Amino acid sequence: MSKLLVKRSVIALKATLLLAGVLSLSMAKADTLRFCSDPDNLPFSKSEGAEKGLYIDLADLVAKRLDSSVEYVWWLSYNQRRAIRNTMDSCDAYFALPASADYKVRGLVKSHSFLNVGYAVVAANSFNFASLDDLKGKRIGVMHGSPPHLMLSTQEGYQPKNYLNQDEIFAALAAGEVDAGILWGPSAGFDNQKKFQGRWKVTPVSGQGLNGQVAVAVSKNKPELKDKINQALTDLEPEIKQLQSKYGFPQAAPIALEAKGSWSTVSGSIAVGVMQAPVQHAAPALPKHAVAQQADLSANMIKVSEPIDAKASFNSKCSHCHGQNGASPQSERDLRKLSMRYKETWREVAYTTIVKGRSDLGMPIWGGVIPDDEIKAIIKFLETVQKN
Repeated sequence: MSKLLVKRSVIALKATLLLAGVLSLSMAKADTLRFCSDPDNLPFSKSEGAEKGLYIDLADLVAKRLDSSVEYVWWLSYNQRRAIRNTMDSCDAYFALPASADYKVRGLVKSHSFLNVGYAVVAANSFNFASLDDLKGKRIGVMHGSPPHLMLSTQEGYQPKNYLNQDEIFAALAAGEVDAGILWGPSAGFDNQKKFQGRWKVTPVSGQGLNGQVAVAVSKNKPELKDKINQALTDLEPEIKQLQSKYGFPQAAPIALEAKGSWSTVSGSIAVGVMQAPVQHAAPALPKHAVAQQADLSANMIKVSEPIDAKASFNSKCSHCHGQNGASPQSERDLRKLSMRYKETWREVAYTTIVKGRSDLGMPIWGGVIPDDEIKAIIKFLETVQKN
């Protein structure tokens, strides 16, 4: 081989190696989108198993549209705002948040809404209704503390029956114990499709606190990513419809259930998709003038007969919202801090709130439901768990 050929071969080899290095470096620097999502929240998201959930399937499609690979940071969305604050430094976007401007999380901006979600009436195919009035006199299964529970319990003529979870309401429907249930539509539709082979009619409803829209949350430091995701969501509208069908989301036009002035929107309960469990609510914070009006309630009113097992009563009736023995992981729901919040008036505040409820904060009216002696016993129990 001539020296010229050898020289040309060496040059060609160097060029090949250089090109390979450039390609390798380019691949190493390829964009990777990191999405935050809940690891165990079907039909929205799941970290393991064949079915990943609508959010994960959609996130994969969005990443493909943006010519990016995708990684997931899994975090339970039970306490969503705190979870996002703790994880967004490691994520580029979060699937998904309420699209409402009233639902704000520091450091985030949102895409346009891409999905309508809400509650649904679940009943036999022969059950027909066109308004809230049509539910009067019917036995309606609701999850304790949920927006439908608050709506029906503050209206005259309705018969809500409280349950702790969705499975109990489906069982009550099958047993004929209730005429219908009002459940979180995506979860009810998913279970109706997967577990009951479409046995029940799932009719979406709308109204204050009953429905809303969801959006993708994006770090405010990446506004260009929000624009790209917006475009991808627009392009993927047909695929989003297919995903709704895949996971059993109700898609019919919702029936309006209006109960104006009776209760307030429960912020953040809508788009999270955590409604397989009851909406959790904080211990009420009564305004000062309301506390002053309770001055006639004597501190020594909290006297009870000993046979009541106050601890067992609290844990059977209150713990699903406030934690076992009042120890909620969320500060605002932690009933061990009542004495810190309300000082010497905390017993009166607690008693009045239990008896009269606070529908604006999601606290049902328990007066007339729980006997007065038992309410006083529960407060007596709460004395034993107060933090100094």
